[in-house]
Parts: sequence; structure tokens; C-alpha cells
Amino acid sequence: MRLSLISAMFSSSNSQVLTTKVGSALNIKLNRPSQLNALNLSMIAELNQILDQTNQTSCIILSGEGGKAFCAGGDIKTLYFAKTQPSEQNPPSALKQFFFDEYKLDYRLATLKPVLVALMDGIVMGGGVGMSIHAPVRIATEKSVFAMPEAKLGLFTDVGGGYFLSRLPHRLGYYLGLSGFRLKGADLVHAGLADFYVQSSELQNLISKIGTIQSQNLNEVKNIVKQFQPNQIPEFTIKQQLQNIEPGYSGESLEQIFNNLQNHQNQKFGQDNLKILKDQCPLSLRIIFEQIKRGQKLDLRENLKMDYRIVRRIMQGTDFFEGVKQVLVDKNHVPNWSFKDALTIPQSEVDKYFKVLENEEELDI
Repeated sequence: MRLSLISAMFSSSNSQVLTTKVGSALNIKLNRPSQLNALNLSMIAELNQILDQTNQTSCIILSGEGGKAFCAGGDIKTLYFAKTQPSEQNPPSALKQFFFDEYKLDYRLATLKPVLVALMDGIVMGGGVGMSIHAPVRIATEKSVFAMPEAKLGLFTDVGGGYFLSRLPHRLGYYLGLSGFRLKGADLVHAGLADFYVQSSELQNLISKIGTIQSQNLNEVKNIVKQFQPNQIPEFTIKQQLQNIEPGYSGESLEQIFNNLQNHQNQKFGQDNLKILKDQCPLSLRIIFEQIKRGQKLDLRENLKMDYRIVRRIMQGTDFFEGVKQVLVDKNHVPNWSFKDALTIPQSEVDKYFKVLENEEELDI
């Protein structure tokens, strides 16, 4: 990195969000490495304060501190304790405020005037996906690990999942959203979840080069990133599985997907995936399928508004808290879900999660 381009900005090393001016660009770095940069309310507030001052910045480079994660998601354990052990510092109102603020931040990042470059280096899950996936320049590295594991936690693929998952080829969106399968490295580019692949060791040089751009010019940024991408990136590790994924996860209902897998020509793939789905939260599976199906017809703004309707209802139920307790707190991995079988849940029960919120409580973006 050319040090002449780097000047410290107004954040201190103990801040949860660090900023560094790099020429005419700004590097914003999430700084909770011991928590894999999990997103919380105070980080969202810091990010918004920083973004308030960046209209004249050419580019914003969003990254994560620590080398292991860009952002492993929202700090959902804190939300769990806001419900089960509320305190003055972590009140029950956080269950509403966190998602309200998070989705507004996701939309703000997606519609920034400066060019947003998301360095998806390390773990990128849940809330980390929301901050990066909608950027016009998304860069994966050999360390990238992408997943939407919410179905295992009694949650759903929020942060605009209905928008980007529904637009992936080969029914990959349904596969990733329902199974929680992890993609790694260059897989993100092949799947359509990242735009470029750059070696992690080259990122600091890339940041310096981006700092030389004087205007908010997307094509200029892309041309610079292309210079750092290898001539040939690693192959798609699940390329051979696409012929199994597409027929297995096609259909107009979750029941059709279950039937496809039960009768799959590749019996091992079918049975392995049936087992994975049956280990997920049944209600989450139904909500995720419906969300992706509806999301294909909606723009990002309407998808995030839909997500907020869903999450408000989920926070009023029990599955999310049961999932976090069993998977992340007690780690027993034997949750007692509100429904035992995804296919017996009435469609009318699923539809409740998508209804417009009353009393002007809609997400205002």
C-alpha cells in the first residue's frame, strides 16, 4: 500500500467501525473481530454517522477487520437476550429496532451516491450479506465463505433475500436459502453473488489503487478491479451438482421440492437434501420459499419492506428464540419447533407473515 495515500480519519482503534481515507476514497472497516464482526445496533448507528459525511467521496470500500470475516451476520444472541433477559442496555424494543435500522442501512448502502465496493473477504453470512450483496462492486477472495443459514435458527433469509436469491440461475437461490449450503471462494462469482475474484493478499494494493479515482465513476472502479483479478479464476466447485440442484429445487411449492428430492434420479443427492431440509425449522422453510417466490416480482425496496413485515411477526413467535437457544446458546441442537412438519402448515398461516403492518409501522425506505 502506498502510505502517501493513507490518512487517518476520525475513528479510534477501539471503535466498532474504523475509517481510513485512501486518496479520494474511504475505507470503512467493521471492527468486532472477536465476534466475527457481527452487526449490532451501535455499529449501525456508527455506520450511518459515517455515511452522512460521504456524499463527495468517490468510492466507499466496505471491509471487515481480523482476517476471518467480513461480517458473520447480525448479533442475534444479543437479540435473544433482549427477549429472555432484558436489561436497560438491551431492552425488548431492540427486537424491533435492530431489524428496522438494519434494513434501512442495507437499502442506504445499495443506493449510495459514491461507488460502493464490498470486500467479501472471509465469512459473509446473514447481515453481512445484506451490507455487501447489493453493492455495485462485490469482490470475493479465496477466504470467502457465503451462507444464509437462517432456516436452522427459526429465522428466514432476510436482508433482501427474496430479491437476490430469486434472481440466481439454476434454482440456486432456493437451494442456498432452504438448505443453508455454504459457497466458498470463486464460487461466489460463478453463482452470481460476487462480481470479481481477487486474492486476499492483493486487497490492500487494490484499495490504494481505487483511492486514485477522483470521480464517482462505476466503470472506472470496475476497470481497476479487473486489473487485480487473475486471468483464470478457480472453477465452480459445485458445477457438477447443478444438474442435481435445478431439478431438485424446482417447483411452485415446497411440497413439490420435497417430492422432487424424494424421487430424484440421483438418490444420494435427493436423500441427503431431504435430511437437511427436515433438520431445518419447518415454518422457516415455508416462509423462505414464499419469500423467494414473491420476491422475484418485487424490487429491492419492496423486498426489504416485505422482510420487515415477516421479521416483526417472527419476533412475536417462539421459533427464533428456540433456534438461537438450541443452536447458539445451549448448543443442544434439538429445538422444539412450533410446527413439526413444513408440509402440514396451512398456507393461511404462512400468509399471515406477509400482511402489511398496521398503525403505520411499515419500514419507511
